[in-house]
Amino acid sequence: MQSNFVFSPLGQLPPSLSTIPDAPKSLYFAGNTQLLEAKYKIAIVGTRRPSHYTKNFTSLLAQKIAQNHGVVISGGALGVDIIAQNAALPYTIMVSPASLDKIYPPSNAPIISQIAQKGLILSEYEKEYAPRDYSFIQRNRLVIALSDWVVIPEANLHSGSMQSAKFARKYQKPIFVLPQRLDESTGTNFLLQNKLASPIYDIDAFIEMVFGVREKTDDVFLKFCEKLPTFEEAYLMYGDLVLEYELDGKITRENGRLKVV
Repeated sequence: MQSNFVFSPLGQLPPSLSTIPDAPKSLYFAGNTQLLEAKYKIAIVGTRRPSHYTKNFTSLLAQKIAQNHGVVISGGALGVDIIAQNAALPYTIMVSPASLDKIYPPSNAPIISQIAQKGLILSEYEKEYAPRDYSFIQRNRLVIALSDWVVIPEANLHSGSMQSAKFARKYQKPIFVLPQRLDESTGTNFLLQNKLASPIYDIDAFIEMVFGVREKTDDVFLKFCEKLPTFEEAYLMYGDLVLEYELDGKITRENGRLKVV
């Protein structure tokens, strides 16, 4: 799909790219290059078919990164990538596997167009370049090299996201994952099992670690949960909000009662 982006050569490679062994010869951009100077840059990459649990986590994490003026970097792919970038707008950088005269993937065109207008899109291909199999690996290396931290919410063992994890280890970028069930997300479970990644049990704690701040909240529902109500009592008053907070890891059930995490 052809784009209508106005794009130009980037005058100088970002320092984080100039030091990698397979640095691109040049980059082309559309959007706000000041995002490259952000103090906090976090890659969020993962499966194209995320679970509902992963979708909620990814969106909330990206929102909170953006709220703290951090930048989310990803590849614009279906699933985790585009969910994170949409939630982080305008604080997001997309690295395209195609030249910028093409929108890839076409199904994400509305959001990718917004990233070009409000965020930043980069490509190492000048023009008329359609992605090939190796283009996605090449894109992933740039996503990781540009970032300071790498978050992989969900990934299969043999996937492009695991290639990103290899780049993260090669470039010495810390990796974080969302804990998943044993029979799901075999890639992130492998990283945890082999101590190649750290788990994110609490999004606010992760934000505090990266940005040095913890969000204050006057959340009425959380204050209610501090009284250790039963699930039935909470559901009667707050309905599906109980399930939403439980899914986000803000509350947990112990002996039939709700507890703030």
